[in-house]
This record gives sequence, C-alpha cells and structure tokens, in this order.
Amino acid sequence: MVQPERRTRGDLLAAAVIVVVLAVAAGLIWWSSDARATLSKPAAEPVPALKAARDVPTSLREAWTAASPKTSRPVVAGGSVVTGDGTEVDGRDPATGNVLWSYARGVPLCGVTYVYNDAVAVYPDDRGCGQVTTIDGQTGRRHYSRTAYADPAVTLSSDGSTVLSAGESRIELWRSDMVRMIGYGSLDARIKPDVPAQPLCGMVSAAASSTAVSVLQKCPGQAELRLTLLVPADQEDEPTTKIVQLPGVPADSDARVVAVSDTTTAVYLPTPKPVVNVIDDTGTTISSTALPGPVSSHAVASRAGDLVTWWTGDAVMVFEANGLKYKYTVTPVNGQAPVGPATLMAGRLLVPVTSGYDVFNPETGAGESHIAVQRPPSQTAVIPNVAGTTVLEQRGDTLVALT
Repeated sequence: MVQPERRTRGDLLAAAVIVVVLAVAAGLIWWSSDARATLSKPAAEPVPALKAARDVPTSLREAWTAASPKTSRPVVAGGSVVTGDGTEVDGRDPATGNVLWSYARGVPLCGVTYVYNDAVAVYPDDRGCGQVTTIDGQTGRRHYSRTAYADPAVTLSSDGSTVLSAGESRIELWRSDMVRMIGYGSLDARIKPDVPAQPLCGMVSAAASSTAVSVLQKCPGQAELRLTLLVPADQEDEPTTKIVQLPGVPADSDARVVAVSDTTTAVYLPTPKPVVNVIDDTGTTISSTALPGPVSSHAVASRAGDLVTWWTGDAVMVFEANGLKYKYTVTPVNGQAPVGPATLMAGRLLVPVTSGYDVFNPETGAGESHIAVQRPPSQTAVIPNVAGTTVLEQRGDTLVALT
C-alpha cells in the first residue's frame, strides 16, 4: 500500500496564507461591489392595483408633494407612484405619498422611468449612465438588470413597453427585460473591429416607439441637421438605418423630434418657417402642419391614451397616436393658457392651464369644464399623469399629487 505524502509545517503555513489571501481578495471585491452599496427595501405587502377613475373630478386640492428631480414626468408603475431623488428610488402610495418600497445605490441616480409595471432606475459607473435595474412596482423587488456603455448624462423615456436612453454621443433602446434592441453611436471600445465605425455625430434630439428610434444629429463638416431613422435588425449594433437630409435646417437650430409612432416620426423644424413634419420610414414627408411661431425651448410631448399631445409653450397640439395625424390645437382662452401637455382621465382630455385644468372631448377638442388649481408660475412645463383617482404633476424637480 502506498503511503500518503507527509504534510510539512511549511505546507500548512502555505495553505493558510492562500486561504487568507483569497478571503481578503473576496472581501475587497465585495467592499467595492454594487451589492455592498445597494439598499433594497421591498413592500411589506403587494401594492394594490389602481382603479381607474369613473369621472373627472369637479375640484382638486394638493394632497402631497415629494422631491423628484430624477424623473422628467410623473412615473406610475404597478400601482406605485415612483420618485427619484439623490441615490434613492421610492415607490409611494398615490393617495398619501407614503413610501411603500425603496431602492438605492451608493451613487447618485442618473434618472428614473418605467416599463410595463416596473420602475427603471439608471445609475452611473466609470463608463457612464449605464447601470440599469428594473424594480417591480407592486412588490419593490428587483427584477431585470443590464450594464451598458453610455454618456455621463442621459435622457430616459418610455412608451410603456421599451425604454430609450439618449445621450450626446450614444443612444440605446431596451426591451422590457432590459435586452438591448438598438445600440447606436460612439463606444469606448469597438464591439466588432471589422465593422466600419459610425460617424461621430452629436445626438441633438431623439424619441422612440417600441419598433423604431428617430434621432436628429449634427455631424462634423455638415452645416445642416439630419434625421436618422433606426429600426431594429438581427444585430442590435447594426440597425436598419435611413438618413433624411433636412435642407435649410442649421445644425444650431432648435429642431427636435416630437414623437415616434411605429416607424413614423413627427419632427419640429423651426426654419425656414416653423412646422411639424410627419415623416415615414422611407424618409418621405407625409404631412406638414404650420405653426404661428417658434416654440418654447421647454416644449414637451406626452402620450394620452390614443393621442399624442405636444405643449409648444402656450398651446397644445394633438395628434392621433396611430400614424401621428394632426387633429387640433388647444389654444389660450379667456386668459387660460396651456402650461403643459395633456393627460387622459375617465375618457376626457385634461390640459393643465394657468389656473388649473381645462377638460376637453378628446375626439373633437370641444371644451367641457374647468377645474381650479393654484400653482406657482413657472417657465418650464407642468407635466401631468393619472394614478387611479389621483392627478399627478411634475413641476420641475417636484412631484405634486392632487385629489
């Protein structure tokens, strides 16, 4: 029988040193990891589903407010109203504002949006704002995650089923499970060295549907903006691309993408005369709507049921969401000027105006009633949303709930 080799004292010491080194290394990795810096407090019990309002209220009063500088509009996910401030994302009770669940990391948020019933929280790392986590709005538990290369600052938007992250040099479109559908723009490292690099054009304005992204770009050596239409393909970093030249629209103009529906784009062009053009996926302009003058630098669009509404600064243009056909414009009446885009409640269109809300028939644009609300004056838009019977407003860095 072969005798086993004897372990010397040196062998035991060496083994002990290896164990200590591995333990220290594991500790250092954990100390610097996202897991150590993550704080997750799920809801004590599932958040109840929201019940749609049966009627438009006859009066509204301020119920609660919360700081939310990391949302660009009111976010509702899984029955929770979601706010983002500092490092923390909170899911709140729509009626009271009480925090039902929270999620935080050890770094400041880049932004918060939603997809289906999940909140989407984006944090930075050394590659930009590309650390992404979705949080179930009903339970507060983490769902999907991804890591992406991104700009140091990004603008987040959602059509409800996909999320667009847009920076100055790169944009990405993510599916609800955070799988990347489109990646376009610059990278710190080439994914495919044999694929020609895309031109380093700056991203001026972008919007997306679940099937396409449209982006206005200014490119080196080109005096005019171009509109680039992107549709997902087999390879996410090689989308089907259609470039639409915009003659007479300088690179430093205030042009912007208003909205995207399927593969159709509404784009605002301030020159030679202010107009909203609707462009299909072949690059053909299928309609044009003239504007009385330039729009506000804070102009913003929102989805309201089967409509897209765009606040221009003193009016709200209304389009059909399917195909972006222009319907009508809500203009100032009796000193009541629109102060933001519209939302839908109990089948009626609510437009925030100077001293409250004007209520309209969404099909015809006929005015029906007025709801008084006192607000401080602001140059930026009041962006509304509805959570059951609660009306929400994003007023700059603050979320306000009205009941």
